[in-house]
Amino acid sequence: MNVEAQRRNIVHRILDTDNVQLLNQIEDLLNNDIYTHSTNGKPLTVKEYENHLNEIMNLSDAGEQGYSTEEARKKIIKK
Repeated sequence: MNVEAQRRNIVHRILDTDNVQLLNQIEDLLNNDIYTHSTNGKPLTVKEYENHLNEIMNLSDAGEQGYSTEEARKKIIKK
């Protein structure tokens, strides 16, 4: 079964269910899916990534200094 067929099959099964507990589990699974990784390799879910971006924006708004492009490049090359 290819991915598209599997996706359609799952969607139909979800639409046909009245099991709230199952729907909650599916929602939790999707919400906790790994979305990206931090620069140090830590996996981040969508929610964790959004929180991370919000934290950066808040620090920036509060006047915190970040890294220049050159400083960031040097840090990355060191790894």
